[in-house]
Amino acid sequence: MKFVRNLILALALFLPGVSMATESASAKDPDDVEFSVKKKPNFFMFPEGFFPSLWGIAVGSGPGIFSAGVDVILGKSSVLYEPDEPARPDSVQGPWNPMHMLMWMNRIRYIYDYDEHQYGIFFQPNLRYLWDLGFLLSVVVGPEIGWERETGFEYGASIRIGGLPSLWVANYELGYLVNSQKFYFTLSFCISQLYLVAMSI
Repeated sequence: MKFVRNLILALALFLPGVSMATESASAKDPDDVEFSVKKKPNFFMFPEGFFPSLWGIAVGSGPGIFSAGVDVILGKSSVLYEPDEPARPDSVQGPWNPMHMLMWMNRIRYIYDYDEHQYGIFFQPNLRYLWDLGFLLSVVVGPEIGWERETGFEYGASIRIGGLPSLWVANYELGYLVNSQKFYFTLSFCISQLYLVAMSI
């Protein structure tokens, strides 16, 4: 009877130690596949392939103009450049924001020109560069083509700046429409980012 009792006691002391050692080793092994998969996804969590998804919704205005638009990406294919192995602290778990990222997206925008009393619909393919300097800076550049009620076919180009300079919830946009011969400036609030900020409070 003493032998059985001693055997059970030895197993009770030995087996948890083995399982804990195995768990500890597998959790800290950087070559472990599961560990690598958990640490690799970036903050933006793009869907695979060409799956269309909504990146953001922005509404704003400026001198003489109102603007509302949506940005759409096509999954992971929208990412043109992202570091393969972004440097990240070992203490960081879950999604991680890479230092640099270049991506393309498509924007569909409605504008109303108060000066000419006309509205227009525009399509804007653009490049977005995200740069993490301890804070996130976003620069978007691209052409725009569309149609306005009075002017007809219209085209131009614009640049948007977001991130910390606009407190993460807005974009400054400066653009030019050729046929209208109009420079415009808007401050657009990003509804999707406002929602994320509200959820994090």
